[in-house]
Amino acid sequence: MERWLPFRRSRPDRVLDLVRRVAEARDPGEHGDGVEVVLEAPRTKWWRALFDRDDTLAQARIVVTRAGGEVRYPFDIQLVTAYGAGAAHRLGTRPGWAVSNSAGLAFVIQKGTHRTAFDFEELTMGAIAALAKLRRKPQERGWRVRIDRNVKRQ
Repeated sequence: MERWLPFRRSRPDRVLDLVRRVAEARDPGEHGDGVEVVLEAPRTKWWRALFDRDDTLAQARIVVTRAGGEVRYPFDIQLVTAYGAGAAHRLGTRPGWAVSNSAGLAFVIQKGTHRTAFDFEELTMGAIAALAKLRRKPQERGWRVRIDRNVKRQ
């Protein structure tokens, strides 16, 4: 199990480094289904959560590699939040991105073609921006990131 690394929302260097490291390694993961970089936004303060009904952790799971360690567009970011499958549609649109709720899961998707160079900085910033918008008034500190090599896809 990988350990969590803290980072500030305004300083996503650690997240970007992990995304690049996984992509460069073309890591297929423990089960051959790929590797995800998982971001977590800090929990809402308890008194705010009472009124906003938002006391759950908010995660963005960036699918960096797919089966066999393949790195390619589109890059999916699964949102695991209190909003469930509707989370992606709460974000609105962003140039070069799409939103989806597939099989009860919420995704934001960075689009590109095989001729497009990978924009890992935009991918990282898109994941953080999505969580920040869903979290409402997110804190600067308390964010954390880790690599998940134990991914099983169906």
